[in-house]
Amino acid sequence: MKRKKDAKKRKEKKDSVSIKDKVTKMLEIPDEVVSDRPKITSVGRKEVFVENYKGIIEFTNEIVRINSNYGIITITGENMKIKEITCDDIVIVGDIGNIDYVC
Repeated sequence: MKRKKDAKKRKEKKDSVSIKDKVTKMLEIPDEVVSDRPKITSVGRKEVFVENYKGIIEFTNEIVRINSNYGIITITGENMKIKEITCDDIVIVGDIGNIDYVC
């Protein structure tokens, strides 16, 4: 009985993903708009914009660790500050040295 329920759940999940993909493709919506994957944009070595994050793990002048649905994003550098933060995105400014992404 349990196997039938598990198989049904997998099928429903697979079907719901394919419907989401079909609607996204049909409406020509960019994938990053509907997905929960983080999008990281760097503007030179002075600014990093992170979309779809879950929370801040650590924040100092030299390191910012951000949690996402797909892993931890670590930004290292000097004189780093949070320029802007919302529930969906965060902007880090400073002398950015490195951006690491760990699954």
